[in-house]
Amino acid sequence: MNFAAIIHEAKSNLAYAYDKETLHVRIKTGKNEVKNIEILAVDPFNWIPRKDGSGIYDFDIASVYKIKMEKEQITRDHDCWFAEIKDIKWRRIKYCFILENDKEKYIYGSHYRHPYTEDKDRLYDLSNYFNYPYINEEDLYKAPDWVENTVWYQIFPKSFYGGEKSKEGTLQGIIEKLDYIKEAGFNGIYLNPIFESPSQHKYDTTDYFKIDKELGDNETFKKLVEEAHRRGIKVMLDAVFNHCGFNHPYWQDVVKKGSKSKYFDCFYVLNPNKPIVAGEIINGKPQVVPREELNYFTFAYTQSMPKWNTSNPIAREYLLKVASYWVEKYDIDGWRLDVSNEVSHDFWRELRKRLKAIKPSLYILGENWDNSYPWLRGDQFDAVMNYEFSTPIWSCFRLNNKEKMKYSLDDLKVELSRLLVSYPKHLTRNLFNLLDSHDTERFFSLVQERVELAKFAYLILLTFPGSPSIYYGSEIGMTGVEHTNRQPMIWDKDKQNKELFSFIKKLIQLRKKYKSFRSENLSWIELEGLDNVLSYKKKGREEDLYVILNMGEKNKKFSLPEEMRNLKLRDCLEDKELLLDSEIELFPYDYKVLLQKK
Repeated sequence: MNFAAIIHEAKSNLAYAYDKETLHVRIKTGKNEVKNIEILAVDPFNWIPRKDGSGIYDFDIASVYKIKMEKEQITRDHDCWFAEIKDIKWRRIKYCFILENDKEKYIYGSHYRHPYTEDKDRLYDLSNYFNYPYINEEDLYKAPDWVENTVWYQIFPKSFYGGEKSKEGTLQGIIEKLDYIKEAGFNGIYLNPIFESPSQHKYDTTDYFKIDKELGDNETFKKLVEEAHRRGIKVMLDAVFNHCGFNHPYWQDVVKKGSKSKYFDCFYVLNPNKPIVAGEIINGKPQVVPREELNYFTFAYTQSMPKWNTSNPIAREYLLKVASYWVEKYDIDGWRLDVSNEVSHDFWRELRKRLKAIKPSLYILGENWDNSYPWLRGDQFDAVMNYEFSTPIWSCFRLNNKEKMKYSLDDLKVELSRLLVSYPKHLTRNLFNLLDSHDTERFFSLVQERVELAKFAYLILLTFPGSPSIYYGSEIGMTGVEHTNRQPMIWDKDKQNKELFSFIKKLIQLRKKYKSFRSENLSWIELEGLDNVLSYKKKGREEDLYVILNMGEKNKKFSLPEEMRNLKLRDCLEDKELLLDSEIELFPYDYKVLLQKK
């Protein structure tokens, strides 16, 4: 048994409180190393007095209970096991693992491992048990209930719709297209920055309390939120609290007064004895200089975006007031936090306390591109933009760049499996899953406008656990690489990809109708000897969902696993009943989405 491959840590994503009386436990073992795992679990205070009146207490061995673990996922290097410890009445638990393969059986604890023995001094040595000292209810991860049922529509406001009065997008234009958004099935909109800024992207904020005049005004935004809510659509704004724009009044005061400015410590000036700004300022904008010449911290090396010092009381309180203002006055439903992994955890903890006190149902979403569990322990964010979902799908489906790594379907499976065991199950429901955004190439470009490949990816997106998002225009097949992905929305129906749009709308309808589409319980179905076929099962309380994709150029006829044979299923996309026998055939680039009612 390869003990070096075994991974477990108490109070982590491998052992977390699911609710106030339930602990979820995971352990990773070397691939194909272990056949069975049991957990021994017990309340560490279960001591009972001896009957002889001596006053001596012995540990109550009879109160130890066993739980069999199930193999949850398989990654590149590990088998990942899962178990649920329920009904922890007194909110505390200790546990160890019993690992077994064909040749060996071991007690595996927090301090040592030992060949399995019934010797109670070894088997019930609580000093070697992993400890979850107490489940405190205020420490539990809690996110708004509505998030997992939301399908987001991301809008780059200046490019969406301006109506008859404007060639460029406006907030009024979005209001006029709310019915389009609702009819497509979306019930959440995420708006890229809308506050006063000199740029098109508006990630260089000048005034956080004012809507940029190119987009509208505060009253128009209020109307947008009201009209969206009237249609059952949530509204999430983009908060840029890592940095501000060069023209922000606090920063301009520093530029003019240097260290004498009361806002000097709101930013990170490196040398107060040197000019604040390196190089020339032309038309109110600093020019690009070599990074060695920068005299203050910025976003990337962008001199027009000075970085906030969120530990400074003035800056901190200002940004917290901004965040509270739009929730209190305009009743927004969420904040997407730009460059969130570069802002201090301490600031995010305070922001969460402030905002959740105002509106407990507010969704707090971080822009993190990597594994983000340190931000998702219940004290900071509700979720992050799940680029760890996007990346393996890009690598599997990409056709337009041979220099990029190309994933096989097996690669895709192990990477998505790794993702599924990276976070607590109930957290996975709220992750913001996406195929593209304003920061990426459009997915339809990535697959060279091959609609059959795009449909596969959207099928995975809309049957995967999480809160899916679609970037404006991607639903109708808009293209664009990284620097041309914010172009005007195509409203001419003759230029839209109707096949893709119809497919996505149907999937959104099904996702809303059937809970199994949203379930976090996903397992892969192994179909031996078949290339280019991906199959998985989603377990739900009311029904199970089977998804089968033939991503190859040939007909595929294959034997079904025992669990799928002789089932009466509903073909969701064809809207008809289907009776399976022992085989099924799929045409090239074909798919089946099959529902089994319980």
